Amino acid sequence: MRRSASSPPVSPYQQAVGSDIQVAPASSRRLLRDSSFSRARKFPVSNLSTLILVAGHSVYTGLDYHDAQGSSSWYLLDYQKEVKGQTESFMAHIRLGVEQAAADPKSVLLFSGGKTRASAGPRAEAEGYWLVAEANDWFGFPEVRRRAFTEEKARDSFENLLFGLCRYYELTGHHPTHVTVVGYEFKKARFQDMHRAAVRYPATSFSYVGTPALTPSAVDGEAAAAAAFRTDPYGCSGALAAKRAERDPFAEGGYGPDRCPAMAGLLNWCGPDPFPGRLPWAPRR
Repeated sequence: MRRSASSPPVSPYQQAVGSDIQVAPASSRRLLRDSSFSRARKFPVSNLSTLILVAGHSVYTGLDYHDAQGSSSWYLLDYQKEVKGQTESFMAHIRLGVEQAAADPKSVLLFSGGKTRASAGPRAEAEGYWLVAEANDWFGFPEVRRRAFTEEKARDSFENLLFGLCRYYELTGHHPTHVTVVGYEFKKARFQDMHRAAVRYPATSFSYVGTPALTPSAVDGEAAAAAAFRTDPYGCSGALAAKRAERDPFAEGGYGPDRCPAMAGLLNWCGPDPFPGRLPWAPRR
C-alpha cells in the first residue's frame, strides 16, 4: 500500500505483519500496561479490615532469635546499653502486638521499621521483630502468623504510620477501618495527636497501646522530638530530614506513589501545613 506524505511512519512490526495493522501510541500502550498491572495485582489478605502497627525501635543483630532478651542481640546506642529492661521492652512490644492481633481476627499485624543502622548491616527492624515472634511461637497465638507482615522502609515514627498505611493497602487492596499502634506510652501523644493528625486519620478510629517508659530521660527526650514534629509535621526538612537521611545508610528510600495510588499526594507532601488533598480514610470536606 502506498503511503501518503501525511501517513505515520511504518514500524518494523507493521512491515513484518502488514502495514494495515495499527499500533497504539506510546501513551496508550503505557496506559494499557498500567491497567494490566492493576488488574493483575494480588492482595494476599484482602479479607482483613484493621491494622495493628508495631513501631520498631531497634535492629536485631543476633543470629539466635531465641535469645532476644540478651543485650548483645540488638543494636543499642551507648546510653541504651545502661538501661535496665531495654531489650525486654522490645520483646514486650512484639508480644503486645501479637496479643492485640490475636484479639482481633480481622486484623493485619504489621511490624514497621527499616534498615536504619549502617553498622548493623542491611537488616530491617521489622524483619527482626517478625523473626523474634516466630522464634517464640507467636507467644501462644500461632494463628496470628498468617496475618503478620513487615514494613521495612520507615526511618522515623511518622513514617511508621505513613508507610504502615501504604503497606496495609499493598496487602489488602483497601485501607484500614481502624488503626492500633503499639509502642512506648510516652510516644502516645506524638502518634495520636501529631502523626495521626498529619495523615488526617479519624481520631475515632485510632488507638494507641503503650508500655511504660524505662527512664525519666526517655520522657524528657520525647519533649524535644515532639517539638520538632510540631513545627515540621511531615519530618521532611531541617533536623528531622537530616535524621531521616542518617537512618537510611543503604539508600532504601521511602514509598513511591505508584505503590499506593490513593496516597500519592500524601506520600509526596512536605511543609508545615496539613495535606489538603483527598484521602481514602478521611471524611470529605
